[in-house]
Amino acid sequence: MRALTMYVTAALLASGVAFAENPAFKQSNIDWSKAPPPAKDPTFKPPVAKRAKLKNGINLLVIENHTLPIVAMELVVLGAGPAADPKGKGGLAGFTADMLDEGAGGLSALGITEETERLGADLTVYTTADTARVNMGTLAKSLDASVELMTKVVTQPAFDAKELERVKGDRVTALELRRDRPREVAQLMLDAALYGADSAYGHASTIASVKPLAEADVKTFYKERWSPKAMTLVVAGDVDLKTLKTKLDATLGAWKPTGGKAVAKVSVKAQKLTDRLLLVDRPGAAQSDVRIGVLGIERKDKRFYQMEVLQTVLGGSFTSRLNNRLRETLGITYGIRSAMGYRASRGTFVITSAIVTAATAQGIDEITKLVDGLAAEDIPAAELAKGKQNLIRQFPATFDTNAGTVDAFADLVASGLPDGWYATYAANVGKVTAKQVRALAKSSVQSKAMAISIVGDMTVVKPELDKLGLGAARMHDLYGVPLQAK
Repeated sequence: MRALTMYVTAALLASGVAFAENPAFKQSNIDWSKAPPPAKDPTFKPPVAKRAKLKNGINLLVIENHTLPIVAMELVVLGAGPAADPKGKGGLAGFTADMLDEGAGGLSALGITEETERLGADLTVYTTADTARVNMGTLAKSLDASVELMTKVVTQPAFDAKELERVKGDRVTALELRRDRPREVAQLMLDAALYGADSAYGHASTIASVKPLAEADVKTFYKERWSPKAMTLVVAGDVDLKTLKTKLDATLGAWKPTGGKAVAKVSVKAQKLTDRLLLVDRPGAAQSDVRIGVLGIERKDKRFYQMEVLQTVLGGSFTSRLNNRLRETLGITYGIRSAMGYRASRGTFVITSAIVTAATAQGIDEITKLVDGLAAEDIPAAELAKGKQNLIRQFPATFDTNAGTVDAFADLVASGLPDGWYATYAANVGKVTAKQVRALAKSSVQSKAMAISIVGDMTVVKPELDKLGLGAARMHDLYGVPLQAK
């Protein structure tokens, strides 16, 4: 029947017969000559988390979703990310996290992989700036065994000497190849300039800092930072809180290590930008990798929603001002975006792009004009409404999978926000005014306060940059390390 309808429709279109004139499409109460009005937006209610605490103090957040027999879990370990690297040991947090699934609870690294595959699960251990995370997705029928495997990885890492050397070798090799990742280098230079090269957020993992790391360093960091009192387990899927808590109390909740350190908030001190133009010469590069940024706000800041709207209008969507100007009008980039990167303390507001080499200076000039335009005048009403609707209408997609849901609630944990924070998100975005966005742009997003990090062919780029009056440039090597002035 559907095929017949499609055939008739195609035939009518081919013969030039208008739908409005075709009796088959006429109904007494519908005027097919006019487009129907938009329907009222549906009301979206974000998922609600139930909270409990395991016997050893680990916080538990459960979001029940019985649509499919699958479960996602994410363990958040506060204070176990790179911001906690001891001085001179950049990369230790990431190295420690990397080692957890390289042998644990009597299983080898290969054994953990085989067990994960047998369960139809996936297991990942990684770090963000402030946290370590253990992420696991599994089938509901495999949940008990999956919880046991995660517990082994978290509580009984082997830290085998041979595996340590192998993983360290892999990390050193990756760092040696950083010169071939200009985007990463540009970001490292920007963070060092904004936070300070030796700070919690501004330091980098380097070959020199990783090579000396030893088994004792990893074990000490694990003992101090991987503590139940710093942990929250977020679970979403086909589970119920009471049954799950019973399972977890007998496994992860039975772990009672000693020696954990209290989690301290990272102190951020704004740096004076003596050299705001940070450059790396990459001869022959067809494009320049660009990062332009400034210290932004905290996630808990009352201006959070205004910042969401600001970054969306400026560069947070395909139809944003930045993308429309540099991509659609000038054709000098495949894409450009702006985003506020939140951390436990102040994050950075960063504009990111790769710009055609010959047009790099032109692109920088256009970017600064668009940034300053936000503070010069209010965003027009239609553009403001569009930016807010972009945020509100894409918000439900945050929770379209169990994995997305646990990520969303894990971010609340990392930011110290209440479990019910998402319930008012859309309403608060809707309240943002043009005057508020303009005030935020004036106070926190000014081009003159931004550091500019560029990796590209300087024989082509620098002569044009010099014409922009951005001040003296600080040259760096291909790894983002400052070069000594001649």
